[in-house]
Amino acid sequence: MSNTEQLVKIIDFWRKTSVESDLFWRSIVNDIDCKNKEIIDIVGPRRSGKSTILKLLVKKLGLKNNYLFINFEDPYFVTHNQPEIIEELISTYEEYFNKKLEHLFFDEIQNILNWEKIVRKLRDIGRYKIFITGSSSKLLGAELSTLLTGRHLSYSVMPLSFIEFLSFKKIQVNSKKNLILKEKNILKNFDNYLLIGGFPEIVKTENISLLKQYYFDIVQKDIIMRYDVRQKDILEKIGIYLISNTSKIISVESLKTTFNLSYEAVSNYLEYFKEAFLNFELFQFSYSLKNQFKTSKKNYSVDTGLANVVSFKFSEDKGRILELSVFLELKRRGVEIYYYRTNNNKEVDFFAKQKGAKNKLIQVCWDLTDEKTKKREINSLNKAMEELALDEGLILTYNIEDKVLIDKRKITILPTYKWMLNYE
Repeated sequence: MSNTEQLVKIIDFWRKTSVESDLFWRSIVNDIDCKNKEIIDIVGPRRSGKSTILKLLVKKLGLKNNYLFINFEDPYFVTHNQPEIIEELISTYEEYFNKKLEHLFFDEIQNILNWEKIVRKLRDIGRYKIFITGSSSKLLGAELSTLLTGRHLSYSVMPLSFIEFLSFKKIQVNSKKNLILKEKNILKNFDNYLLIGGFPEIVKTENISLLKQYYFDIVQKDIIMRYDVRQKDILEKIGIYLISNTSKIISVESLKTTFNLSYEAVSNYLEYFKEAFLNFELFQFSYSLKNQFKTSKKNYSVDTGLANVVSFKFSEDKGRILELSVFLELKRRGVEIYYYRTNNNKEVDFFAKQKGAKNKLIQVCWDLTDEKTKKREINSLNKAMEELALDEGLILTYNIEDKVLIDKRKITILPTYKWMLNYE
């Protein structure tokens, strides 16, 4: 088979996959500005639904012809991964199908070497509307921004929110009355959401055994192969350690000691996990950027289901599972988040800085029925509110609802699932 015949076969195959009819709508599709002439880049962890989002954009734009849809995970591109292949695909499509392309959809584009220069060239030609996805945070970083200065709009994809999870289960909650009527069923689904997480295929099939394969695929393809890591066993152990210690403070020094590695090696490995979206860092809030970078960082996994399956210890701690779910929801909402430590060394889980809205302190606690626990959580939050001059605070629980007034400051206690459904 000639090279042209192979390319035609690949183009035809991926084009057919782009018109699937039973796609679940993702809320991010509503936010993507398809009319903007700049490149749209969509990044997030492997298996989080980026391919589906591209297909939904094809549907949203009502495209029938004049578009090229290619997933660069196709085995053909393992060896044919030079940047020229992108231009070959375009010319092959236009010659074989006798149509001038207007829209380009490139999935997992990081598999093509030096793709940035070709994509920039295509954008500057001015003929194409270009959409790209990738499983590396570098697509959002300085490296891409330098090459595509002022030429791209970035969107970040996470595993499903709880609202999307319910939608996948064909449960619609569109009013407080509706929420009350379905409350038992929604709480049951929330339990399941905390257990299996939000990766779309896992939500559809509930085959949680796949999550271990997801983890090792990300480690192998997005870290070991990309960075040619030699100490594979140690890297995998560090990954499991990070997931097992999600919602906890992790330091380079502690990892150095635990795994007998150099400071540089640990720093590099941590960066790899962040770039592959397996883990996130949370800084302690400080008005001084210098102090902010010097303080210890908290560590969070990308998904509750992944953390439950990969880690032996994590699933035993319901409080940390709930805290992780809140962290991930705040990430989805795009707010600037930190953890906060008061002057008397009490910790509040999240300080959310919001554009166009009040900053918010959020404490997460599974159960407040014990009076000692309730007093501790309220006092910590109240002290932080006082220091930050905030008159409202929020405690998110599993299923307890209440309001507390202290010195004109109001603390709302709310089940996490109601907060996730925007019923505060």
